[in-house]
Order: sequence, then C-alpha cells, then structure tokens
Amino acid sequence: MDAPAPLSLRSLASRLLRRPPSLRELVTLVGFADDYAWFAGLVRRLFPEEAEATLGAPDVRERVARFTRLFAARHFPLYTPHLDFYLDEGDDPPFTWLRRGMPYELMGIGEEGLHELWDGYREGLAALALLAAPPDVPYLEPDGLRVAWLEAAAAHIPPETLGRIPPGGIHLEALDAAAAGAGYTAAAQAARWIWAETGNFFLDASYDDGMYDGFADPWEDDIIQEATAEWRRAAALMDAVGALADWLEEDLPARFARMLDAILARLPDHDKEASDHDHENRVGPVVPAGHR
Repeated sequence: MDAPAPLSLRSLASRLLRRPPSLRELVTLVGFADDYAWFAGLVRRLFPEEAEATLGAPDVRERVARFTRLFAARHFPLYTPHLDFYLDEGDDPPFTWLRRGMPYELMGIGEEGLHELWDGYREGLAALALLAAPPDVPYLEPDGLRVAWLEAAAAHIPPETLGRIPPGGIHLEALDAAAAGAGYTAAAQAARWIWAETGNFFLDASYDDGMYDGFADPWEDDIIQEATAEWRRAAALMDAVGALADWLEEDLPARFARMLDAILARLPDHDKEASDHDHENRVGPVVPAGHR
C-alpha cells in the first residue's frame, strides 16, 4: 500500500485543481485590497481554526458567506443583503460593507410589520398582539390599527371572545403580572416584542423604520460578546413566544379563549375597573359591527 502523500503535496494538489479567479474577482480583490486584508485578518482573529478553510473558498462571495455562517453559529446572525453585491454593477464588495461595522440582523416588528401583522405573520403571534394596550393613542381611534386587527381577528376567533378583551387592551405592566401568574409569561413577552418594549436591541430595533442603518459598532471583542449575550436573551424570548404560538394555533378559537380567561382572572381590581370605564367610553367598536 502506498504511503499517503505528505500534507504539503495534498495542499498543492488542491490548489492546482482550484479554478482560477474570474477577471471581475481579480479586479475586486485588487481594487479593494486594503478592505480584503482587513476581512482576512478579522476571520483569522475570530475563527483561527476555521480561517484557512473559510478564506480558501473559490470566490469572495462564498468566503464572506462562510464567515457569516460561522459568526451566526458562535455569536448572532448578521444582516446578509451585503452578500448580493454582484447583482448590481459598481456595488462595493461584501467585505467592504463589513468593514463599516457589524450588520446586525434585527428582529423588531416595525411600523410596516404592525400594519401587516395578520397578513405577514403567523396567526398565533397576531392573536397575542390583541392583548396589550398600544403605546400610542392613534392606534385606538375608529380607523386605527387596533380596530383593523380586531376585524382581521374576527375571521379566526369568535366575536364573543374578542369582546372579552378589555377595550384598548391591557397595559403592559398589568399584562406582565397577570400573564405570569396564569402561566402564560410568553403572552406578555410577545406583546412587548410587538410594541418594541422588550428593552432588547435585537427585538426592539427594525430596519423598516429607517432609524438604524446596521453599521454602528466596530468588530471589537467586548462589543461582540455583549451583543452575543443580548442575542441569546432575544432568542430565548422568541423561542418562548414561538412555543406559545404553536400551542395556540392547534386550536386558536378555544385556546385563545382559555388563555384570555386565565389572564383576565388575574388582573388587579383597579385594572378591571379601568377596563370597565374604558368599555363605557371607548372609541370605536371592540368587535366590528358586522361580526357581532
């Protein structure tokens, strides 16, 4: 049996079989040499054991894609449209984008998401949004968002169940305590996520609102570690909300009613009185007239 080839020869064979880079790739690497050198240094610093395999991918796009996957597995997901730089002639390469700062993947619902909640998100999450009082009064007006949500919800949840929700929703602080006491902590977590009130950067920020461009923080170890811990808290909350949404969607009419009753039973007396007062003076219908 022949002895295995030395590692150096195996490496040479691999290099000889690799296709030559395209002209465009050569132009990119030469034209953005400083940025690519920075990127290669970042990969080697963060992932020393995987660096050579990552940087040995056949093209720049795949090298950045491998780095992105590695980073998401160890730390937190990165916003990845920067990988599509080849789609438009003249765009900066993805490693140049990365040098501007860490492009966070943001999970906030955003203003656009709020308006598309019953069309663009799962029914369990949209139903949980009905529990909490909106932070802004315009959402409660006759043509406001909450009325639109209730109209959409009436196709999935009986009107008599929707009619038991306190008009205007439950204030977040009261919902926190009542949901936890009823064993539905994730219901309050979902409400805070939807209304960007979690206090978690990943869950409260959204690109849709145009308030954050995603390239704010340098690739420093302490910032990465802090953001990694923040992401793990965000992921735990999203997992809990997802599990509750799964449970609700198995029988949304019955299970939403069961959850609602348990939460309402644990509201403080003053919140119940406030709800009764709101019911007498509410703006707009709790349930659309056509569904009563």
